[in-house]
Amino acid sequence: MNSLKSITSAEFYELLDPSEIDRNLPIAPQVYEILRQRIVDNRLPPGAPIGESTLALRLNISRTPLRAALQQLAKEGMIITRPQVGSVVAQLDAARMEEAVVVRAALEAAVVRRLAERGFDEQLMALSFAEQEIAAEDDDYAAFFGHDEKFHAKLAELAGLPNVWAAIQSVKGHVDRQRYKMMAGIPFRSKRAYRDHREIVRLILAGDADGAEQAMRAHVNSVLEMKPDTPRENTEIQKGEKT
Repeated sequence: MNSLKSITSAEFYELLDPSEIDRNLPIAPQVYEILRQRIVDNRLPPGAPIGESTLALRLNISRTPLRAALQQLAKEGMIITRPQVGSVVAQLDAARMEEAVVVRAALEAAVVRRLAERGFDEQLMALSFAEQEIAAEDDDYAAFFGHDEKFHAKLAELAGLPNVWAAIQSVKGHVDRQRYKMMAGIPFRSKRAYRDHREIVRLILAGDADGAEQAMRAHVNSVLEMKPDTPRENTEIQKGEKT
């Protein structure tokens, strides 16, 4: 299994690659995604300073798009910005996380209810499930995290509600940090998420709107099973669950 590892600020800046930025596209959203992902996966741990001048120099960008990205991260509570001091990565905020879980559960429950009432071609999820299964079997939580995001976005798209996922994305930063922590800290936690996804789609295809909604709510709420900042021993899942 992969290991969750924080890096120093100096290492973080060294690992940034200007080629990550597509100069033909808006810069600020790209910088936002780069920083957000590194906060979520703990490469930028709580308390890590965000140096504007160093970042701008390393990514070969101006401070204007960088500041726009930092403002968005501050709005979502991912960083804390203080005048004359600068920005640092925020601690995981339990209250903000729980609020986001309520919002996400309500919106995603509405998405699967709509899908169950309308139906969709299950082949549209075939590639997603193939990718998820490989990552889950390999216990590659980093890859699975990305496939998980695409799965939920795809459900919203198929329901004709793509802006619902955009709304969820804007509030779930602290939820994502906790999800990543769980997947990294509990062996084969992604396997459980994969099974949840399969069951949710099965209920949708069966036209069971109530069942699909209930399953989605339980799936989203499962992130609350591990309390933030509470040490927990890794729970080895029996090897039999891998099959």
